[in-house]
Amino acid sequence: MGVIGKALRFTIGLTLGVGIGAVAAMLLAPQSGKTTQEQLQKRVDEIVNAGKAAQREREKELQEYWAQQVEAKT
Repeated sequence: MGVIGKALRFTIGLTLGVGIGAVAAMLLAPQSGKTTQEQLQKRVDEIVNAGKAAQREREKELQEYWAQQVEAKT
């Protein structure tokens, strides 16, 4: 499986996990809806930011790898 396929599977798994976790948290939370919503939004923001940071790091790695491959062929 290629890099894109692995990244796609990871993204789908992450999205499903976040969605299932959010639903479970809302159903099982012992606090008010507003408090739960604020906590969930904060957590979603953290996850999104972590995903973006991981994406930037992976892009950097792939760009370095690509540059090495191009350099090796010349």
